[in-house]
Amino acid sequence: MDWNKTNTIFITAFLILNVFLFATLNYMSKAEYDPTKDKDFISDVVKLLDEKNIRINADIPEGTYTLPVLETEYEIINVNSSLLEKFLNEKTEPVDDVYKYSNSKGETLEIIDGKKLRFTLRNKVNDKISGKTDIKEEINNFLKGKNIDASGYAENFKYVSENDSIYIYNQKYNDYSMDNSYMYFFADNEGIYKFEMQRIASVTEITEKVRTIHAIESLPRILTYPEIENKEIAKIEITYYSVEDDNWQNIERINSDPTWKVIFSDGTQKHLPGID
Repeated sequence: MDWNKTNTIFITAFLILNVFLFATLNYMSKAEYDPTKDKDFISDVVKLLDEKNIRINADIPEGTYTLPVLETEYEIINVNSSLLEKFLNEKTEPVDDVYKYSNSKGETLEIIDGKKLRFTLRNKVNDKISGKTDIKEEINNFLKGKNIDASGYAENFKYVSENDSIYIYNQKYNDYSMDNSYMYFFADNEGIYKFEMQRIASVTEITEKVRTIHAIESLPRILTYPEIENKEIAKIEITYYSVEDDNWQNIERINSDPTWKVIFSDGTQKHLPGID
């Protein structure tokens, strides 16, 4: 990796962002300023993104949201013989500090950071997907077979490419997606080949509510992701999200903030802070 080039990209992105945010503060000093009605502001955003060849091909939500911050507690996965048999269909005794197991069929179960469960049934095939792309019945059968409670979850995103697809189910809170509480189903032409899950066990509203910034104000923050370029924005929506950093393995309880999410046409998703 060229670290000098990487550092230059980061520095450039943050300089651009700081200049832009300074301009935003000047705009907002005006009484009752609404950036969605400011053509110059919108033009500036479009030009900034265009420098990275990022195009907007989606409706930009116009309003703001006044929502509570959520205190979320995560389900901690206990690696025991019951869990191993449930997924691997073989009697397997857990070993201390071992978090990846496999069976005679080559299926693997991995526990990551104490909260994420990843079950790989087989290797992905590269055949072109020629059958139906609606696999809800297969998903329901998988959940039933593994005795996984999907109540409170709903399909929130689907992306299908030529030889791969992903179906994302998220836990809902008052119709808003909690993006850290999910079930991912990875499928190819032969069906589901991998499953990943992380679950929030309990949610408590923090009393004081916060008001989000406008979606258009959050979009320049895409520039803080230097790897995002040459993409098309397909959808923008408000969600709940907590940043999963290097300390995630130690987290059991954390606040989840209202956050703008950008979905690109290639299936990439990025979360942009929704509150200042």
